[in-house]
Order: sequence, then C-alpha cells, then structure tokens
Amino acid sequence: MKTSIFGIKKILFFVILTVLLSCTSKKDKTLIIKGEAQGSTYGIKYISNSDENLKPAIDSILEVIDMSMSTYRPESIISKINQGEKVKIDSHFEKVFLASQKIWQESEGLFDPTVGILVNAWGFGKNKTQNKLSQKEIDSLKNFVGFHKVRLTEEKYIEKENPAIFFDFNAIAQGYTVDVIADFLKAKNIHNFIVEVGGELFLSGKNTIENKKWTIGIEDPTLPSEKRDLITTVKFENQGLATSGNYRKIWTDSLTGEKFVHSINPKTGLAKQSNLLSATVITSSAMYADGYATMFMVLGLEKTKSFLEHHPELNVLLVYNENNKVKTFMTKGFQELND
Repeated sequence: MKTSIFGIKKILFFVILTVLLSCTSKKDKTLIIKGEAQGSTYGIKYISNSDENLKPAIDSILEVIDMSMSTYRPESIISKINQGEKVKIDSHFEKVFLASQKIWQESEGLFDPTVGILVNAWGFGKNKTQNKLSQKEIDSLKNFVGFHKVRLTEEKYIEKENPAIFFDFNAIAQGYTVDVIADFLKAKNIHNFIVEVGGELFLSGKNTIENKKWTIGIEDPTLPSEKRDLITTVKFENQGLATSGNYRKIWTDSLTGEKFVHSINPKTGLAKQSNLLSATVITSSAMYADGYATMFMVLGLEKTKSFLEHHPELNVLLVYNENNKVKTFMTKGFQELND
C-alpha cells in the first residue's frame, strides 16, 4: 500500500505543530509575593504559569485601602471623617461600614467600630500613651461611642451625632483587604492561592503542585512570639480565616500589676482581660472571620458558645484559661477541618 506525498506532509505538519505547542506551553509554578502593609506584613503564595509581576498591582490595592480606612494616614477618608470633615466615602469604606453594622447588630453592640476614642485613650491606637482610665473618664468617653450614633446617607456621606465620634476599622479592615486581594487574583484567573495580611487569611483551591490541600497552623496563644508552637492545623479551601487574641496586645500597670487588653468592651468602656485567650474563625470571607473573631473576644467564652449554637456557618476554635490550665473548644465544623 502506497502513501501519498500529501499524506506524509500532513503527518509531518501535525508532528511539528505538536512539538511547537509542547515547547511553548508553560508549566505551573509556585510564586510568592511579600511586603509591608497596614502596620504589619503581607504574604501571597499562588500557583500560576504566568510570569507577570503582580506585586505593583497588589501594593496599589493596599495603598487604595489605606487611603480609605487607615487611621494612621491623616489624608485618608476615615481620618478626615474622624476630624469632622464632610467627605464622600468610597466603596471600600461602604462595604466595611455595612459589614460592621451587621456584626454590631448581631453582637447587641459589643462589636463597635466607633470604640476608637476608647482604644486611643487606653493606649492601643495611634496614641500609644498607656493610661489607666478612671470610671469618670470612661463614662465621659462613652458618650462618643455607639454605632447607632452614626449613619450612612444615600449620598455616601457619614453623619455623626457628635464630631468627636472616632471610627476605627482595625478589627475588620485587614480581613476585608485579604478578600479584595483574593478577588483580584481570581480576576487574573489564579484560583489556587493563600493570601495573608497581618495574620488574616483567605485560602482558595489547593496546592496543585504537590496535589494536596493548603494546611494552616494555629499558634498556641500562651507562648511568646519567639517560641511559637502550634495547637493544631486545619485544611480548607475557599474560605477566610482570622484569629483575634488578648495575649500580645496587652500592657500591665507597673504599680498594681493589673493587665489591660486591646479588646475593649464598648458598653462598659473597660479593657479588661477575660479567660478567653484567642478566637479563630473560619468562614466564607476573611472580613467576616476578622469581625467575628474580634466580637468573640469581647463577648467572652460562654456567650460566644451560645452565639455559635445559632451560627453553624462559623467554624471556630476558642482557646481559654480555666484554673490556670489552657483548654480549647472547637465547633463541629472546625473539628471537621482539623488535620
């Protein structure tokens, strides 16, 4: 049987085309971006076959969010609002405002971004002066605290009952930032990644290079940062994780030995330490994980357990002190993610 010259040429054409395609196709690889942001650091680990440098775009996103909600930037939207200026808010501020309002309602006022004036007074904000406040001082400052004393207008302005009301979104803004970066990566057709900003995380897909799920370790809050050890590890995907704790942001009165923590109760005005050492939340977004983790630190152990009975969408690990022994509580959902 004879083969025509046209058949041979056709076969050669497809062989050459296949070789060319195999030479030009790029393999997936693990890429890492690191930097400083929001008074802390950020890290992104993702899998892609693209050589595009994404760091400038990531840094630009971080800058835009800072210019919206950083109380450390005098030219930011939040700083201008805190100074009593009438400023139109952007979409970042609006989304965080509305999420904060939701958590504020669910917590019956114990999660409240208007607690900023108390945060500063206790020495945990921009003002680092550590002061033990008297009850009279606390009662005076509480007049300027309360999310019911502010509102978002249809024209996208913030109205405050008193100009002294001070917004502080630090309890939720880093989680929101993580979500924004995660959405950016997905828009770039990157679906396997870890985004971390200041300890708050979002995990998408899995580690396709090693063909396994991403694994995250939860630190023991009783140990100093230089002696970090893990309580447990978790594996999950397409969810955010945040941890809030009263074990590092703390100061002690040199005269009385009394300890004060950054999780301030907006109703009492107190920076009182409880037996709840940390709360780790895994849920659909890093923003809500961040907000709820902060809320639980103010709510306390028993009230948090009661709250979680009605919120199965929240996978939570609580670390607490009982009779000088460190104990843990895990929701059923968190146990299922436990490695």
